[in-house]
Amino acid sequence: MAHPSAAPSERDGPTPVVRVRAVTVAFGGLLALRGIDLDIARGERLAIIGPNGAGKSTLFNVIAGDVTPGEGSVVIKGVECVHRPSRYRPRLGVARTYQKARALAGLTVRENIYLALTGHRGRHLALWRSSTDRRTDEEAAEVADRVWLSGQLDAVAGELAHGQQRQLELGMAIATRPDVMLLDEPASGLSRGERERLVELLESFDEDLTLLLIEHDMDVAFRVAHRVVVMADGERVTAGTPAQVRSDPRVHRIYLGTEAPS
Repeated sequence: MAHPSAAPSERDGPTPVVRVRAVTVAFGGLLALRGIDLDIARGERLAIIGPNGAGKSTLFNVIAGDVTPGEGSVVIKGVECVHRPSRYRPRLGVARTYQKARALAGLTVRENIYLALTGHRGRHLALWRSSTDRRTDEEAAEVADRVWLSGQLDAVAGELAHGQQRQLELGMAIATRPDVMLLDEPASGLSRGERERLVELLESFDEDLTLLLIEHDMDVAFRVAHRVVVMADGERVTAGTPAQVRSDPRVHRIYLGTEAPS
């Protein structure tokens, strides 16, 4: 996948797929977000990083529709979404994953992917129990293969290893053929080998797919992202290419309390 040579400039160029303006969120007396602006271009891979309490999860959940800000605007594909619930996002081609896998534990891998496929098409969810739709069954098998679960199609989701459950959740998101994918700490709890698989999978996504991830694993974030946004104390500290962020002394002070190495 070809990465752009420079990070996209906000407020310039084509209309972004996701546009956040002046978003402020308070939980009681705690100001979790302080007037955040953010643009995400079509096909961009954007990672949001920061220490615990930085506000990155709150911003992510505002974009995903799980948190309604006190102030500000969230526009996705030209549609104002700030007061629309999370269930509206899939209509705009938005899919998301969670920190904890949410596949239906009592169903098989095949059935979970099948539900994602049929739900995306607006078909009755009971169809998977008796359907002879060969095309959908083949698509489910293709999705499973893409996330390295082809040998686990008939395994019960709740009995899968943690890493395999994360792979299944990504597969279910892929099955909806989204234009925008929101990934909530996708590397959380994964082994080194599983993280390598995750990076390989994310790098295999179509170049037109817009990807936003929040991630504590800096190696994963920097390898996948075209651009990295750093947050601290509810504010956006800096943004740039992975190389720019790695060398930014503000980032080193936030994470390590030291200046960047020479």
